[in-house]
Amino acid sequence: MKAIQYTLRNIPIPIDRYLRKRAKISGQSLNHVIIQELSDKAGLQTDNLVDSLDWFIGGGVIGDDVLSALDAEDKMQKELTRKQWRQE
Repeated sequence: MKAIQYTLRNIPIPIDRYLRKRAKISGQSLNHVIIQELSDKAGLQTDNLVDSLDWFIGGGVIGDDVLSALDAEDKMQKELTRKQWRQE
């Protein structure tokens, strides 16, 4: 398949952060993530069901932000359990 090359300028910072975070979490290149986003928006998504569920079944890479959120949730659940035990 013949591919066209683009040069993009003036990308807003929030969009850049989103795309880079998505690339890091999925373990894919920034280029690949951008092509996926453009394909999705154009209605040309090529992922099959298994690919689209990679985030759920462990196909992607878990980022530090996800691990931090899971750790915070674990601490909160432990604290709630301790409070319940004290009340009983």
